[in-house]
Amino acid sequence: MAFGAAEALLLAGLVILLFRIATPIRRRLERWFARRLGRSAPRQSTVVVLERRRDGAFGRGGEHGE
Repeated sequence: MAFGAAEALLLAGLVILLFRIATPIRRRLERWFARRLGRSAPRQSTVVVLERRRDGAFGRGGEHGE
C-alpha cells in the first residue's frame, strides 16, 4: 500500500491541529513545573573570565592559573 501526498498532507494537518489544541495544556503544565521547581533556594551564580595565556591555553590570572 502506497503512502500518497494526500495522506501526508492529512497527517501533517492532524499533527498541527493536535499541537494547537494541546498548547494551553502544555503551557499550564510548564507553569506548574516552574512553580514547583522554583521554590528551591535561589542559587548564586558567578562568572569567571578565563583569559588566554601566552602558551594559548585558558586560565584564571597568573602563569600557572593561580
